[in-house]
This record gives sequence, C-alpha cells and structure tokens, in this order.
Amino acid sequence: MYSVEIREEREDLGFSYYIVLIVMICIAGLAVLVAKTKNRQMVGWIFILYIIAILIITLVVRTYDLDAKTLLDPFSKYKWLWRKFHRIGTRTFSKGEGVITEILLNILLFVPMGFLVPTLKEKLRVWWKILLLGLGSSLFIELSQLVLRMGCFDVADLMHNTIGAIIGYFVWWKFLKHEKTAKKSR
Repeated sequence: MYSVEIREEREDLGFSYYIVLIVMICIAGLAVLVAKTKNRQMVGWIFILYIIAILIITLVVRTYDLDAKTLLDPFSKYKWLWRKFHRIGTRTFSKGEGVITEILLNILLFVPMGFLVPTLKEKLRVWWKILLLGLGSSLFIELSQLVLRMGCFDVADLMHNTIGAIIGYFVWWKFLKHEKTAKKSR
C-alpha cells in the first residue's frame, strides 16, 4: 500500500536530495550575480540548465516501473505523517523524515522557476501567471512520469511544486521591490 511506496521513494531521495541542493546553490549564486550585473542572457542560459536539471531529476534518474501508479489525494502524505506521528510518537519518527524531505524537495525544486521566469519575461511578472506556469510544468512532469512509467503521478507533487514556484515568485518580487526602493533613494 502507500507506506511501501513511501519507503521505496525514501531510498531514492538521497541522490535527488544532493542534486536539488546543488541546483539550489547554483540558482542562489545566480540570483546574487543577476542582482549585480543584470545580465538577462546569462539568466536565460541558467534557466535552460535549470530546466535540463529538472528533467534529469524527475524523469531520467528514475527507474522504469511496469505498473503505472497514481496518488490522487493531495493530502495523502500529510495524512500518512499524521497517522505515523500519533502511532509511534516523536522519539521514533525517523520513517516520516523521508516523506518530509520529499515534500520539501518538491517545493524547493520549483522555487528557481518562480524567480527566474519573471527575471526573463516582463509579461510573466504576475503571481497568478507564475502559479499557472508552475502548475502546468508540474503537470507535464507528472503526466510524463505516468506515461513513461518513471515514477508516480502524485497530485501532492503538483501542489508542492506549485507552492515552490509561488515562493520563488515572491522572493523575486521582494528582491525587485528592494531594488526599486534602492534606486529611488539614490
């Protein structure tokens, strides 16, 4: 059942965890660089590398599965964590760490999209457009995983990826607002 899938996913998280951390460090470095140089062409190249990294993380490093799996409850992981937490208590909650890590990685994976896209395209500097782009991109990945049988179609991943894109957008928005304020004071 679901607990078996969570254990299997937890084993795969180690490699993905480091990839996501490396991508996030690169994107953070890019954010500082962009703030200083305003080089959109460089942002464009980093965005292309970011998309390639997402495709590798979500599709290429997965193993083929004969059964197409779907999880349609967006809160299934939270329900699982809630049951585990109340059943075994906080002292031996180590099995839940894999699920928490998976949730956080799905959010972190799309934060750069929410930051990079409005940096590149002025027409996409509205939160609801980033929300739709994050949702659409995540849906593409989840459907690809389902069709190619390289993972599981999980509605919770759609939700977490979209949240990540929105967080990235608000990081960009806060950063841009800060830059405008700094320019006005000069």
